[in-house]
Amino acid sequence: MWKMLEDKFQQKSLTNRLYQKQRLYTLQMSENMSVRDHLDNFNRIILDLQSIGVKVDDEDLAIILLCSLPKSYENFIDTMLYGRDSITLNNVKDNLQSKELKRRVVSSSNMDDVGLSVSRGSSMERGNSSKGHTRSNSLSKSKKVRCYKCKEVGHIRKNSPQLKKDRNSNASEAVVRSSATVSGESSDEGDDGDVLTVSTTGFANTWVMDTGASYHMTFNKKLFNSFKEWNGSVKLGDDEELGVIDSGVVQIKMYDGMVRTFDAWYVPGLRKNLISIGTLDKQGYSFSGNDGQITVSKGALVVMKGKLQHGIYVMLGNSFQGTVSISHSLEQHVDNTKLWHCRLGHMSERGLAVLSKQGLLGGAVTGKLKFCESCVMGKQRRLKFNHGKHTSTEILQYVHSDLWGPSPV
Repeated sequence: MWKMLEDKFQQKSLTNRLYQKQRLYTLQMSENMSVRDHLDNFNRIILDLQSIGVKVDDEDLAIILLCSLPKSYENFIDTMLYGRDSITLNNVKDNLQSKELKRRVVSSSNMDDVGLSVSRGSSMERGNSSKGHTRSNSLSKSKKVRCYKCKEVGHIRKNSPQLKKDRNSNASEAVVRSSATVSGESSDEGDDGDVLTVSTTGFANTWVMDTGASYHMTFNKKLFNSFKEWNGSVKLGDDEELGVIDSGVVQIKMYDGMVRTFDAWYVPGLRKNLISIGTLDKQGYSFSGNDGQITVSKGALVVMKGKLQHGIYVMLGNSFQGTVSISHSLEQHVDNTKLWHCRLGHMSERGLAVLSKQGLLGGAVTGKLKFCESCVMGKQRRLKFNHGKHTSTEILQYVHSDLWGPSPV
């Protein structure tokens, strides 16, 4: 029966081979098609070729996939082809999916922006100096101009709101906030120094999760625990190059209280601390975004979260190695439960309560134990598959088949 199905639908004739090869070489992705759908069509053609015994070299498949991309991917194709010793199909697929994710993030942030169109009419009381030329004429001409920065109509690149947003740093925002608060009415619970400390901490210790960054980078030298020599440069989106002075280790306290260590570059010319999504992807992390929040996971364990703020994802967590954050951490209450939990080999919450009642913890009072990542990782184990046995007594009583669809026909 299976042999009959193969002879009918998977004929290895010359006509079938030429037809499948023609499908592969003429495959083109339209501008409105998603990368996932295009890769599904590409993989389906490769499977059809393999089923009739046609093998195509991996490097040739990578080139064919790049040639099938539309004109809007010209810069991506140049990046993949030049400056490399070799190229693989999996490398092209991974970079395509990363670019698709970046486009999705940018499009979702653009939907949150609201455009305001303001027009100004001319006045006949200005005298004859205008000679009939009104300001509304210049505005109507500017409406036909398209910006090369944000691709919107109505202004040129130097007047682009997006360009002005990129140039505004968090430092200026912190100064404005602190000066406005100090000059205004002060609260009874704090002083001017407290207000300035809070704004500086938010500027220096927060991290932006960026899909375009090639590595983790920071401009704040106080965040590093150790340094090693490193010389290089990074290129920004406006083609400006910044020097990489050193490389080192930074520690970040996550949303769940866990402290994680990352290698990062020290780039003094940056204006924000950047967490590279691409670097996390290479290290085996997976990420997903929904409802204004991005989640980074490794397996079933969530290790990092980010929240959408003003069109960018800001990581929920702070570096605690700066002078401001160190002074703040000394004032925090020590978590005795977590401390004795780690000291006693990750003992359970009930066991800690028993020892606390017996006075064996040095007078420390324990409470509810927070989430412990080490306990979750240590208790994981691999389950084996159960043995199965099946004996068929009739034809087609037990059939193995691949599920696929929907059919393009």
